[in-house]
Amino acid sequence: SDLLLDEGLETLVRRYPALLREVRGWGLLKGLVLQDGAPAASEWVKAALAEELLVVPAGPSVVRFVPPLVIQPPHLAEAIRRLERALQRLTAIAPPSG
Repeated sequence: SDLLLDEGLETLVRRYPALLREVRGWGLLKGLVLQDGAPAASEWVKAALAEELLVVPAGPSVVRFVPPLVIQPPHLAEAIRRLERALQRLTAIAPPSG
């Protein structure tokens, strides 16, 4: 499951370079580091909650993804999809890349 999470989050970093800088963490405890000028972590939490996904801020520029240790791959894939929908909500207010 942690490999699926790594791959999914790294894909989001590549798709949304104006918002995301990198993924850090170990196992299933991951943090998405936000780009300077991207919406604050608290805004990400709100966008994720709108998609029924619970993430937590880890300071102003990191969003922490902490799934249950017993999460199954299909549920993890759905969480990544919901996180991407939350990212799409934020692209309207993010600064342009470049």
